[in-house]
Amino acid sequence: MFNTVKSLSLLLLVTLSAPAFADPSTSTFAILPGKLHKGGQLTATASESDIPGMIRIKVEYEITKKNIVPVPSGYLSGTYEQLLPEEFLKEEGYLELEEVGAIEAEGATIIHQGRIPDRTHADAHLIQIIPDNGKYEFHLVYHPGNPGLGWDQVKLILRTGIPLLGNYWIEGELVRTSGNQ
Repeated sequence: MFNTVKSLSLLLLVTLSAPAFADPSTSTFAILPGKLHKGGQLTATASESDIPGMIRIKVEYEITKKNIVPVPSGYLSGTYEQLLPEEFLKEEGYLELEEVGAIEAEGATIIHQGRIPDRTHADAHLIQIIPDNGKYEFHLVYHPGNPGLGWDQVKLILRTGIPLLGNYWIEGELVRTSGNQ
C-alpha cells in the first residue's frame, strides 16, 4: 500500500511540476499565389519560452517568386518570432480574447476581430497580431477543430520598405493530411 501511495505521489509531483507546454506543435501552410509570387510554404511552430506563462511562435516562410519579378532573394524567405500567452494553445485563450477585444502581450497587440467561417467550420476566430517592432503583421483564423495549432488560414503582411513590394502580404491555407483533418 505504501509503495502505491508513494508511486502515485511521485506521478502527481512529476505531472504538476512539468511545464504546461510538453511538445512543440507545428502547422504547415501552402502559400497561395500572389501578385509577385507563385506560391510557397509557411510553417508555424509553438514551443516553450523562457518567460513563464508565454509560448514562442516561430513563423518561417519560403516564397517561390514569379519568373520575371526582380525581388532580392533575401525577401523570398524569412523567420519571425512572437511571444503569446500560453492560453493560446487552447480555445480558452481565444475565448478570453473575444471577451476583452484586445490585449497587450510581450511585444505585440493581439486583437480579436470577430467570428468568421474557415474552410471547415462556421464559427472560427479571426485574430490580428501587430508586433511593436512594426516589421510585419500577422492574421490567423483559429478553430479548435483544426489540427496542430488550430489555425486554418494565415496572412503575413511584410513591411518591406521596397517601393515595388510595399506592404507585401502572403496568405496560406493549412496543409491537411489524411490523418489530421
